[in-house]
Amino acid sequence: MFKKALLVTTVTTLGIISLLMLSLFFLLQSSYSGKVVNVMLNQLTPYTVSVQQASYSPPYQLTLMDVEVNSDSQLIHIPKLSLWLSSSLWKNQKLSLDSILIEEANLDLAVLSSPLLKSMNIQQLALQNVDIKAPNWSARDVNIQIKQPQWLSPQQNLPYGEIQLSAQQLYVGGEALDKLLIDAQYQSKNSTIYGASFKWYGADISGQAEQFKQGWSLINVTVNKLKLPHSSSISTLLSKFEVLDLPFYHINSLDIINSDLHYAGWQFNQIDASLENLLLDRTIWQQKQTKLSFDAESIDFSQLRLVGPTAKLTLGDNGISLDEFDADFKQGRLQMSGIWSKKNLRINWLKASGIKWVDDVNQSFISLSNASSILESLTIKQLEIKNSQLIQVEQRPYWQLSGVNIEGQHLNLIQDGEVNLYNGSLEVSANNASIDNFLTSQAIINVTAKSGDISLERAFLPLAKGYIEANGRWQRQAISDPWYLSLHLDGLPIDQPLLQARLPFQVTGMAEADVELNGLSGDYPILAHSLTGSIDLQLHNAALQVQKADNTIDYQQEWPLDTVKIRIDRGRININSRGSKAELAGNIDLTKYHFGTLLFTSENGCKRLWSDILSQTNVTQQLCPSPTNESTSNKPDQDSSLDKGKPRTDL
Repeated sequence: MFKKALLVTTVTTLGIISLLMLSLFFLLQSSYSGKVVNVMLNQLTPYTVSVQQASYSPPYQLTLMDVEVNSDSQLIHIPKLSLWLSSSLWKNQKLSLDSILIEEANLDLAVLSSPLLKSMNIQQLALQNVDIKAPNWSARDVNIQIKQPQWLSPQQNLPYGEIQLSAQQLYVGGEALDKLLIDAQYQSKNSTIYGASFKWYGADISGQAEQFKQGWSLINVTVNKLKLPHSSSISTLLSKFEVLDLPFYHINSLDIINSDLHYAGWQFNQIDASLENLLLDRTIWQQKQTKLSFDAESIDFSQLRLVGPTAKLTLGDNGISLDEFDADFKQGRLQMSGIWSKKNLRINWLKASGIKWVDDVNQSFISLSNASSILESLTIKQLEIKNSQLIQVEQRPYWQLSGVNIEGQHLNLIQDGEVNLYNGSLEVSANNASIDNFLTSQAIINVTAKSGDISLERAFLPLAKGYIEANGRWQRQAISDPWYLSLHLDGLPIDQPLLQARLPFQVTGMAEADVELNGLSGDYPILAHSLTGSIDLQLHNAALQVQKADNTIDYQQEWPLDTVKIRIDRGRININSRGSKAELAGNIDLTKYHFGTLLFTSENGCKRLWSDILSQTNVTQQLCPSPTNESTSNKPDQDSSLDKGKPRTDL
C-alpha cells in the first residue's frame, strides 16, 4: 500500500508540474506572454523589467522583444533578448542561465557590467549586430561571444572570459579600425590574444599578443600595405593603442610588408621590414639585442634618394649596429657597416662605386651637412670610393670631378662636433677635375693626419702644358696651430674667372710660380699677424688688355714684367717688379687691408696705363701729339676707365 501511495503521489506531482509547464507554455504563446514574463522577471530580479512580447521554445529558450530594464536609474533598451535557461534555474542563490544573446541594440559599455548581469550565473554572453560606445572608443556592428563571463571588481567593464569578437569598425583615438576580429582569453592576469586582425589606413594588420606582468607583448604581428601620410610616423602605429586597456611594452616579432612609412624626415617607399625584440618603454639607445632588417623600393631624405636599399641592424647597449647596408645611389652603389651611438658614428667600412652626382649637388651637400651636424664624432675605419663623378653647375664657380677614386684608412673626420681630418690617411685621385677654366687630369693627393696634425704629403695636378705640385703641414697640436705650404706651379693658364674678377684689366698667358708660406691658423686676426713667406711669379706668353665700355680695346701689350716678387713678413706684404717701361709695386698690411696699395704702370707706344689693382681702377693716357691738336698730347685720354675694362673720363 505504501509503495502504491508513493507512486500515485509521484505521478500526481509530475502531472501538476507538467500541467504548470504546459500552462506556462500556452501562456507564453498567447497575447499575455509579455505580462507573464514581466511578472516572473520582476519577482526573480530586483530591477524593473518591461517586455512587450515573449516566446518560449522548449525546453529552455525564452525570447523577449523590446526589453527595457531600469537599473540604478539607468534605462536600458534591448530590441531582442534571447535567454537559454539552465537545467538548474537557481544556483548559488542566483538565477542560472546557459546563454544570453542581445541583438541589434545600441549599448553603453556599462551595460555589460550592469548589476543585472552580475546577479546571474551565465555560461555564455553574446551580442549580435550591436553598436557599443565607451569613454575612449566606440564600435559599430559588433558581434561578440564571451564564455563564462566573470566580473571580479566593480570597476571592471568588460567581463573576463574566452572572447570572440568581430566589429565592422572600431573608432578609437581619432582613428578607425575596420573589419576587426579578435579571438582572446581575457583574464585578470596573463591574458592571451590568440588572433586579431583589422584594416587601418588601407593596411591589413594581424597578429597575436600575450599579457605579462610588465604589460602586453606583440608575439607575431604582420602589417601589409600600410600607407602612412607624411604627417604621421612609424610610432603612430603603436601609440594609437595606448588609449585602449592594452598597454603594449614589447614587440616580439613585427613584419611590415609592401608599406610606405615616414620617420624623422626619412620616407620609406614599398618597404618590407622585420623587427624582433623591441622594448616600447625604452628609447632606441636602451634596447637589448633588438633585430631589424628591411629592404625597400627606395628611401628619400630631403634631396637624396636611395634605390633598392637593404639593411640589417642590431639595437643594443653599444647603440645601433648597422651590420649590413647596400643601396643604389646616384646611378652607382653604396655599401657600409658601422655603429651609431647617439651622437657618435663609427663606420667600419664605407664603399661607393660608379656614383654620378650631377644634380642638386649644393642642396644635397647642405642636407648631408645638416644631417651630420648632430654628430659629435665620426670615424671611418676603411673608406673606398671608385670611379665616381661629381658635377656642380648650379652656381659659380662651376666645378667637376670625373673618375674619382678615394682610399682612406682609420679616418677621424668629426671630433667634438668640429669637422676636420684629425687622424688617418687619405689618397684622392681623379681622371679629370676642373673649376671654371682650370683643368687637370690624372691628379693625385696624399694626406695623413695624426692627433690633429695634418700633413699634405703630396699634391700633384698635371696641367695641359705643365703641373702643380705642393706639400705642407698643419700642426693642430701646437699652440695657435702653425702651418706651412710649399707649392710650385708651371703652365697654369691665368685667364681664370676667379683671378680675372680681382684685376682691373684682362691678362692671358701661362703662370709659373714658387710659393713658400707659413703662419698660424685660428681666425683672421691670427692669420693677418702671422702670415710669412715668399712668392716668385712669372708669366709666359702673356698679354694684357683693357677694354672700353663698348668692348673696344683701349690698351693692350705683351706682359712687360719678368718676375713678380712678393715678400710677406708677419702679415705685411711687399710686392715689387720693375721692367724697362713697366712697374708693379705695392704694400699691403693684412691687419689694415683697406689701406693697402698695389699700383701697376706701363707704357706701350703712344699710350700709358695706370692701374690701381685693389680698387680696380684704370687710367689710360695718350703720350703722342694729336695730329689735329698737339696741345692735348699730355692730357689724359678721354676714354680712361674707372672700373675693370671700362673707360674713365674724370681723372
